[in-house]
Amino acid sequence: MPKINAGNAKRLLVKFAVKIIISSVFSIIILNSLCSFIILKLDLDLNILPYVGTAVCIICAVIISFISTTGFKNNFLMLSMISVLPLLIFTIINFCINKSGAVFIVVRIFGILIGAFAVSVIRSSKKSR
Repeated sequence: MPKINAGNAKRLLVKFAVKIIISSVFSIIILNSLCSFIILKLDLDLNILPYVGTAVCIICAVIISFISTTGFKNNFLMLSMISVLPLLIFTIINFCINKSGAVFIVVRIFGILIGAFAVSVIRSSKKSR
């Protein structure tokens, strides 16, 4: 990937934002639909929904960070943290509306941030080879 110049920066930023939005929407929709289908078909108890929702948030954070940081050479940590901001906002708004429990919101926020951090560490370690 070539160096970023002033003319290329706007296009690169728009491309990054589009990747974040598309990967966020599709990962949340697909994973929630898949988990809902599994819970429905296996006729599981609805008490496991907060745990499944937490797992979906963490997996979505990893997917979003991984997809949005492709094509970049540097600053993986910053890009990963920026890429999960829409998911964090979605999680906080979901908590304010549903009041699912303070413990789950804390676990979800830390899980999302740790997932983005893990992707940035993996990306930067692959770059050094």
